[in-house]
Amino acid sequence: MVTLSPIVKLDDKNTFEVIRVVPIQLVTVRLQDVILKSTFRFKKTFDEIISVGGLHNFLNFQGKILLSFVMKDEIIAKFNPNKYAAVIKSLNPDLYTTIDGETYEGEFSLSLKEIGRIHKQNKELLALCPDYHPVGLVKGCSMKQIDYHIMLLKSLGIVDFIFHTGDFFRHGSPEMISRARNYLIRIRKHARHLYLYGMGSQKRLLEFSFADVYISFKHFVTARNGYRFVGTKTIKYKGSFVPQIVTDNFIEMYKNVKDLDKQVKLL
Repeated sequence: MVTLSPIVKLDDKNTFEVIRVVPIQLVTVRLQDVILKSTFRFKKTFDEIISVGGLHNFLNFQGKILLSFVMKDEIIAKFNPNKYAAVIKSLNPDLYTTIDGETYEGEFSLSLKEIGRIHKQNKELLALCPDYHPVGLVKGCSMKQIDYHIMLLKSLGIVDFIFHTGDFFRHGSPEMISRARNYLIRIRKHARHLYLYGMGSQKRLLEFSFADVYISFKHFVTARNGYRFVGTKTIKYKGSFVPQIVTDNFIEMYKNVKDLDKQVKLL
């Protein structure tokens, strides 16, 4: 049965309310939300989290917290295993994704080079953080590279995997979405738990229901763009944006994912 994990912005407490409105097992937070875009230094929010004893106290949440290292390329370039390890130990999440990199569709040489860099840094990071649980972020721009990176992650003892579906859905073409699904079917065979990062499409929930967790910020993005969810439909709302629409959207998404269980049983 699939569950839904909301992404909340650590630097925007207005996004925290979705944690309170429905029973949530896992919350996802992003390192890039506490990095200044201009200087790449930590925002004051980072120090605030540390001062209260970590992410659980900061969010007032007793479930599991996943720290995502999925970030923009320019931020990734400023980090190394020691810096990632310091972040993990300071924020104290239950889970963290392994290191991200540039593996864009069609960029075969660059992607292969990046997978090599990622693996080298992951080995160092896991050695620095033996008491924390990594979720392997699978990278690659072909099935061969996906297979290769799965093998490398498994060689580090990683059993849970995550894949960034957001870029494929953002592209919007049936071909790209089909490619993402094929990659995920391959990853599923190796994963104890499979997380889909950026899975917000309400029309394709059943199609990807072989996953364990949908991680999404779609409730916020959709509301900010002037739309609300009514069931699986996206409807333009009147008036200006208010935070309540974000919460309402997440409740609808939660209901849609809960309904998946009934649909899977019918199939």
